[in-house]
Amino acid sequence: MGDIVGEPWSYEQDLIAYAGFLCRHPDDAEDVAHTALLKAALHMTDFRGESSMRTWLHTIVANECRMLHRRTSAVSLDQMADAAAGLPRLPGEEPGYESDPTDSAEQGELRALALATLRDMPSHYRTALFLQLALGKSVEEIAEALQRSVPATKSILHRARRSMREGVAGHLERSPDPD
Repeated sequence: MGDIVGEPWSYEQDLIAYAGFLCRHPDDAEDVAHTALLKAALHMTDFRGESSMRTWLHTIVANECRMLHRRTSAVSLDQMADAAAGLPRLPGEEPGYESDPTDSAEQGELRALALATLRDMPSHYRTALFLQLALGKSVEEIAEALQRSVPATKSILHRARRSMREGVAGHLERSPDPD
């Protein structure tokens, strides 16, 4: 029993990354992940083994994030900036890469636009994209995590990518041209 209770903690970094994506703030992500791990350890006897331990833990993290969003109100601009700072770098943003200020500004605008589009997506779209793009999970693993069939998951991923393209393209079409 002691060995099984310790198993959830082996997923700590994965759960923090997942919570970071769902909660959109590094401090909240760590709190949510640790709360989920504590709940999992306390309720290990409730784990029925119908899914993998990781899927069960992701479900707990998702529920904790939802509860956090219900408890918190508006997000400050500082929190949004902190969340954006924790995102992976875009191509060409590697340390030491010297670009002109216009490129940097455009990349910053594109990042903000992508974040806004992502924020407005349904949660299952965000989750599927995060699992695929940030964690490199296969469609089968994403299907298991979402508790959906593989064809349904492929459809969710397709719609999420299309939603991202349309959101970014729609904003770019509405933006006034500075020239």
